[in-house]
Amino acid sequence: MLHDESLVTRVLLDDGRAAGVRVTDRRTGETHEVRARFVVVAADALRSPQLLWASGIRNPALGRYLNDQAQIVFAVRIRDVEVGAESESTTQTGLSEYSGVTWVPFTDDLPFHGQVMQLDASPVALAEDDPAAPGSIVGLGFFCAKDLQASDRVEFSDDEVDGYGMPAMTLHYTLSGRDHEVIERAKAEIVRLGSAIGEPLDDRPFMMPLGASLHYQGTTRMGAVDDGSSVCSPDSEVWGAPGVFVAGNGVIPTATACNPTLTSVALAVRGARTVAAGLR
Repeated sequence: MLHDESLVTRVLLDDGRAAGVRVTDRRTGETHEVRARFVVVAADALRSPQLLWASGIRNPALGRYLNDQAQIVFAVRIRDVEVGAESESTTQTGLSEYSGVTWVPFTDDLPFHGQVMQLDASPVALAEDDPAAPGSIVGLGFFCAKDLQASDRVEFSDDEVDGYGMPAMTLHYTLSGRDHEVIERAKAEIVRLGSAIGEPLDDRPFMMPLGASLHYQGTTRMGAVDDGSSVCSPDSEVWGAPGVFVAGNGVIPTATACNPTLTSVALAVRGARTVAAGLR
């Protein structure tokens, strides 16, 4: 059953075990309960812990270890490409079958994941009157893995609420000394890589605002044991709340330097199998 224009405001527990959810219709204000043996909370890395907090499920690690990926971008003009030059691949609209993204892998020696892409897929914009030949500008982007800190967290208020009537959030997020070191290395490397491809469009790379990648993770992180440093088990079941599961980027326990979607899906499949086994 799907409830459109509705907001889940609480996970219901009976004797500490999942029993369903409380749902409010945003159009009418009517509140009702949906009973269930298992509850999967899959909002996002900010709202999933918010819902658990509002439900009285307050593991010590809930909302902590918030992490994102610092994003460094750069753009260069490929050498020896003439304005007005056309080919079968450049006369098409948008990305051609010959263009796309080239990956620069994350390693211990180079602790950032990178992409080299045709401008159509690049976050670096050109002026509308730039006379660049189609396909002559490429964008480069590096994602840097965050130095995990328990102090990087989403804090929830017991007194104030947001526009939806849920506990108001305050974000605490800082870059460590190691983060600054990795970011500076990424800036130097992206300039070196870009200069090997073409002529830089600017003197230095640009760091996007923190959080710009939208790859928020860690706030409902999984762990092998319930030692206060994780929110859920390796099967995504919340410690101390049997039958309540979490899913999404928030469960990823380690820092990543690439799009986390595939990792989140893999972890969700494991949790789904656990739920399915419990329903048999």
